[in-house]
Amino acid sequence: MKPAYRPDIDGLRAVAVSAVILFHAFPEALPGGFVGVDIFFVISGYLITGIVRSELHDKTFSIATFYERRIRRIFPALIIVLMATEFAGLHLLPPDELHSLGKNAVASALFSANLMLLSEVNYFDISAHSKPLLHLWSLGIEEQFYLLWPLILWALPHRKMPVAVGIALIASFALNLTLVRDYQAATFYLPFTRAWELMAGALLTFLPSQPRAIREPAAIVGLVAIEASFFLFTDKMTFPGWAAALPVTGALLVIMSERAFVNRFLSLRLFVGVGLVSYSLYLWHWPVLVFLQVYLFRPLNDTLGLVAIVLTSALSVLTFFAVERPLRRRATILPTGAAMAAAGLFGLYAAVAKAPDLPDELQAMISAPDGVSTWRVHECILLDGEDGDFRNCSESKRPLIAIWGDSTASALVPGFRKLQQDREFGFAQLSVSSCHPLLVPAHSASEYCLKKNSEIVRRISEIKPDVVVLHAIWDVNDRIGTTRPTIDALRAAGVPRIIILGPVPVWRGGLPNAAVDYFRRSGEIIPERISQFVDGDAGDKAMSAIAAELGVQYVSARNALCLGNKCLTHVNGAIMARDIIHLTKAGSEFLIGQIAPQLGIE
Repeated sequence: MKPAYRPDIDGLRAVAVSAVILFHAFPEALPGGFVGVDIFFVISGYLITGIVRSELHDKTFSIATFYERRIRRIFPALIIVLMATEFAGLHLLPPDELHSLGKNAVASALFSANLMLLSEVNYFDISAHSKPLLHLWSLGIEEQFYLLWPLILWALPHRKMPVAVGIALIASFALNLTLVRDYQAATFYLPFTRAWELMAGALLTFLPSQPRAIREPAAIVGLVAIEASFFLFTDKMTFPGWAAALPVTGALLVIMSERAFVNRFLSLRLFVGVGLVSYSLYLWHWPVLVFLQVYLFRPLNDTLGLVAIVLTSALSVLTFFAVERPLRRRATILPTGAAMAAAGLFGLYAAVAKAPDLPDELQAMISAPDGVSTWRVHECILLDGEDGDFRNCSESKRPLIAIWGDSTASALVPGFRKLQQDREFGFAQLSVSSCHPLLVPAHSASEYCLKKNSEIVRRISEIKPDVVVLHAIWDVNDRIGTTRPTIDALRAAGVPRIIILGPVPVWRGGLPNAAVDYFRRSGEIIPERISQFVDGDAGDKAMSAIAAELGVQYVSARNALCLGNKCLTHVNGAIMARDIIHLTKAGSEFLIGQIAPQLGIE
């Protein structure tokens, strides 16, 4: 017998999708809203397992029919969103982001969006918030579940099914706990470490109906657990891990409490209506938010966040009534598959095509070499908690100049290498991503940063450089009290000359994006110097004052790159920064060439 329709589950879908959208539009208002996706996983595990078990029991199950229904359910709306996103990307995104969009569109058409996004997770990848298809990672996991789970159930004797579900749940949850601390990105995106959430929903189908005395308190506890997750969790926490058990358990308790007061409340027409369009809402909300920010070239405020939600709602309702609902019953597989293939081919075109409305001069400017190949990544700049001793990161030539800092310090390497072509000096690179050169707790010094920075001081004591240049994306929150221990340690190590190199300009949204935005609004190449898009000089002034009080030399990177409030955007046809803060090869060579005399390199 086919499982009866439950309006309360559509109501739970409404809660889940609303949480995700509010989290993305107003992250401070609902900091844990991202767990709405975990609730979706539980719902999917429950519904799909229930449908397959019912059809197996009635001997009406057909794997081909199951896949056909899933295709009709998923593909039509997805095709529309992929096509619209690719079209918008071709007209609004710079080349690197357009290339990423194209790859992710292809992956989405091949049921592997989560795996593509995982492959792109690294320190030098474009910001996740500029990826219009980022949210499709969860759809990738669900699609992989749809492909495999019905086959597993079909192959199992009925009496073995609960055992298989229990084993899969425990194994997946254990794997999640084992990997999440050291491999958080993989734990987040991989189906093996997320399967326990789907299996939790599947397990519900094997449980008997609960008496009302249990259902009522269980539903309340479940709803409280879900709401607590929304407001107590943040995207800074380790997740999924143990934390994900709270919203998953909450969803389980609500689903198992059919006909409880909470479930009757979720069955109200408003909740059910939102739940019915939840798939389209989820598909549309993130591209709308991303492209609205790209078009306006600024983060969304509350007003614009509300505009994005209204626009998302309108597109979703239109998609549901014009595409989802009519094609769910009438669509034939061949045209639907062909349309999905077309969406994938469109994505492939976007991945290899140049942005069509950008002139060659601008294309060449923003595609200039970034210089990262010279950074000695994983060896002389450590990323994401990596271990390393910097043993091979210093030269024997004298005088020896050591650069110590975060990834912006490593971005200076091409400049030093260029200078070595006609100057005699040795170079040492000692850098850790996202770690200011500090030795005491501060906003910019995690426990890992403090540990690696202490090791760097010991390494400096061993190599005895003639000059140590401290460089990071210093900001106005840095204080004398947090910087003084670094200076004291270097003096104790016998460093004769210490230089604080001030922060480089920070480009809002990234300098390549700014260059593209300027052209699309004015029809002209971005000027060589501009005050638009760039931050103020508060960080430069703050670090200059700190250096003066500590009695060390201060060199202003900003003065070398800016005239007043106008900062250099490109030099010799190449963009100065590859993103918000990291200098390109050309930018690094220009800066180091400008400040070489102040560094004592004659």
